[in-house]
Amino acid sequence: MSKRRLAAVFTALLVALPLLGDSLEKPMREVEQLRGLKFLRPVDTIALDRSALPSMLRKQMEKGMPYSWDDYMTVLRALHLVDQTTGDLQTKLLDLLDQQVLAFYDPDSHVYYSIKQPPTGLPDVPAGVSLDESVAAHELTHALQDQHFDLGKKDRALRDETDAGMALHAVAEGEATLVMLGDMTAPMGATIDQIAKNDMMLNAMSSASMAMTSTASAPRYFVESLAFPYVSGLKFVVAAYRKGGWSAVNRIYDSPPTTTREILHPEEYFAGKRTKNPFDDKTPLPIKQHLLTVEHLGEFHWGFLVGTDNARGWQGDRVTIAQNEECDPTVLVQTKWDTPAQAAAFRNAYAAFLKKEKVDAHFDTRGNEVDAAYGADDALIDQFLAR
Repeated sequence: MSKRRLAAVFTALLVALPLLGDSLEKPMREVEQLRGLKFLRPVDTIALDRSALPSMLRKQMEKGMPYSWDDYMTVLRALHLVDQTTGDLQTKLLDLLDQQVLAFYDPDSHVYYSIKQPPTGLPDVPAGVSLDESVAAHELTHALQDQHFDLGKKDRALRDETDAGMALHAVAEGEATLVMLGDMTAPMGATIDQIAKNDMMLNAMSSASMAMTSTASAPRYFVESLAFPYVSGLKFVVAAYRKGGWSAVNRIYDSPPTTTREILHPEEYFAGKRTKNPFDDKTPLPIKQHLLTVEHLGEFHWGFLVGTDNARGWQGDRVTIAQNEECDPTVLVQTKWDTPAQAAAFRNAYAAFLKKEKVDAHFDTRGNEVDAAYGADDALIDQFLAR
């Protein structure tokens, strides 16, 4: 069986300005002071022209997912994460990223990339705030994570795990965003301790992140999956910081969250209530047709599809997508929930969603487990439901 990672991730900042030239020495020292960690080695930096960004973004995404672009778009449509009539998804995704990114750290090459020109429509910032320095603080935090906690190695190990990869990415972006906020507000006399205690500021940051990723042409799934690591990741990391400062954040990397449920409900993670996907230990359905992917979607994706309330209580899932000779997909869904009531709520919401999408789906509910199947291959659906 081959599991595939649905969400391509790379460490890139939502909004930025042109960076600081060729030397990172000054911002590195500032990040060390804010984060309480020393760099173990210098960080190489390369400045790119904005015209080179789309091809670089594409390469970064291809490293993060074992799909071809065509297969990735097929999966998005098969799961109804994007509207079936939306065309040219690849261009829409790259255009969205192009408008958000002006710096990123590549943990594979250990290189910090800056982009020379700012994106169009950059929002105004408060007087006294230097976004270029704050961007540097954010991306250099990723370099610290790479040097101290093997971020790149951990991310590569989760290349085929959608939910776990998204959870790790949220930790990394949440931490980097907290450091960035510390850098942005330092001229005003604010400290990271004060920021972590300020729910109003944190909520404002979350709202700003969602607003900055929204565009008229980008599908909602691209917008929300891009914002999730920053918004929910920041709240998760702040929950750790409140418990024990940066030392508590450091300890997360010893046993990182493996599900987006743990990110969305940090109180469970820090109470030791870890969520292990039960379908990891079960034999998958043998597929004689072309197996396109096997996914663990997690609470984030189900919440996107059926609403956050109806995704509460997620324990695990396995979603298999096969294709027939005409490349038409069949989707087989297995899920488990904390209680039968939560399973029923999910089943009803998912059935309503698929009906709205004009999908003729078959369901089987057994206590706190819900299976669903739809698509082109009736024989495979019957085999799946009768197993």
